[in-house]
Amino acid sequence: MFTVRSLSRWQAFVIHLGLSIVIATVVIGLVVFVWYPPPYFRAMGGGLLLRLIIGVDVVVGPIITLIIFDPRKPRLGVDLAIVATLQLAALAYGTFVMFEARPAWTVFVKDRFEVTAANAIDAASQARAAEAFRRAPLTGPRLAAGVPPSDPSQALALSLATMAGGPDIAAQPHLFVPYEQLAAAVGRAARPLQALSRQGQRQAELVNAFVAEHGAGHDLGYVPVRARNQDFTAVVDRRSGEVVGYLPLNPW
Repeated sequence: MFTVRSLSRWQAFVIHLGLSIVIATVVIGLVVFVWYPPPYFRAMGGGLLLRLIIGVDVVVGPIITLIIFDPRKPRLGVDLAIVATLQLAALAYGTFVMFEARPAWTVFVKDRFEVTAANAIDAASQARAAEAFRRAPLTGPRLAAGVPPSDPSQALALSLATMAGGPDIAAQPHLFVPYEQLAAAVGRAARPLQALSRQGQRQAELVNAFVAEHGAGHDLGYVPVRARNQDFTAVVDRRSGEVVGYLPLNPW
């Protein structure tokens, strides 16, 4: 009969490593393809934290097993249980942090988009928001548009609060409206796509490839996207304001 004590040190290490890789693959898939879809993973700085999580899950846990595993130990089961518990706790905490910091809204404000993380949303504003914006999306960022208060005194108060370090429009969902309402304004704010091509050969190649794949039937322009770690570019149809796609290029 198979038992833990029938394993050698290296067999235990390989089994632990294999299980850790399976779990890490699930977490990576969830993070990269659901919570931080391209290009948000790099733009929101997901790489560093994910590497730490995977380092703990795939490397540290199995190595500790390799070090402590000895079938002659009387408390071997307890030791392995402690290792597994600590490893799962670290993985759960890291995954929770990634979830809380996920991009929730890509908000058009004035002449650009701003990416707002779930943990940057103002809670009081969220409670006052329209139903569509009262909860942060769970399956990747969604488009919205931010509109300053129409009352001059409220607009002034918002400006002063923002300058003092308070949340700006992109973090206050009660100021959001459906993206479609301001799509025409997005189209008007879009800059000529050719301007990106003049930044260098790599930029020109990426733009040309994008146009070849997505350009049919569109009058393409671009709008800057501000993000936590790295700004990027939204490519939009200048006639309709539809977001056609994104390019990993500095829009400034």
